[in-house]
Amino acid sequence: MAKHRNSKSKNFGFGNQAEYATKVALKVHYGDGHYQTVQAHIERSRLFYNWLNEEHEIRDIRKVTTSLFSEYALYLKMLLDEEDISIATATNRISSVNVVMQIMREDQKIRIDKIHAALGERRCYIRRSIPEGMDISQVHNLHQQLIANCFNRSAAIVLLARSTGMRLRECILADLPRLTKESANNRINIQDGCKGGRSGAFAPRWIPVTDEILFALEYARKVSPEGSRNLLALNESYVSFLRHEVNPSRSIMKLHGVKGPHELRAAFACDRYKDLVGTAAPVFPRQENPDRAVVRAARQIISRELGHERPEVTNSYIGSETK
Repeated sequence: MAKHRNSKSKNFGFGNQAEYATKVALKVHYGDGHYQTVQAHIERSRLFYNWLNEEHEIRDIRKVTTSLFSEYALYLKMLLDEEDISIATATNRISSVNVVMQIMREDQKIRIDKIHAALGERRCYIRRSIPEGMDISQVHNLHQQLIANCFNRSAAIVLLARSTGMRLRECILADLPRLTKESANNRINIQDGCKGGRSGAFAPRWIPVTDEILFALEYARKVSPEGSRNLLALNESYVSFLRHEVNPSRSIMKLHGVKGPHELRAAFACDRYKDLVGTAAPVFPRQENPDRAVVRAARQIISRELGHERPEVTNSYIGSETK
């Protein structure tokens, strides 16, 4: 196959479908060995092809350019910033595209060498600045500004992120009718769109219901597309929603003092710390030293409510107890 392929034909002659062509090229390159490596590269590159098709309607690997690959890296960085994926996942996705491009093109012209630099090398870190959006009135003003600019569903995301601490993806994919029904029992269980497949009965993530949550759910259901249980229309993909709704609304968020939903998630965590401990989160100036046992228990609760397994991760939301 490798000796007789026509590099000037679609997908460099490996096949008409990008995913199939990649599979053929990798098997030729690895000589039918390294099965797990081949499967990992196929799966990760498939996600890249899905993005190419969704964003640019490109189905031919020959049309991949350095600028397109860099744009994909920025897309992954956005997912990373909103905690939709981990730094390891983002790095592996770019690395696999590097490998596939080199094998199929037989050169290294389309490549990202400094992957961590492209992704911003984030996490884990200790938060040292007070989260944006701590003032609820500021959040409600942002909500109104987004509505005024016809970003109704982004306005719903802002309310959901601030009141529940959900990630961006979780806000978008939240089962709104289910959450509304659960709220009657004064708590809701975050289950949809969770990172790392953490959902179902073995990964409960219960959040106590507040008036802000009830308001957020009511508004989100109001702007949810007809026939949908979440913020996506029935014929709309997650990537398309990010492209046409979320990303354009970010400039308005920044204009009103909120970089994005992740800051509102941190603001939620700081509020929960104060509820549970009785004092401000350590990222705020404070004089008192709360009881260590109370702090430890509170961090475990906050970590679970944010969808993390390790309490120390809360440092990136509320700051560290040791300055």
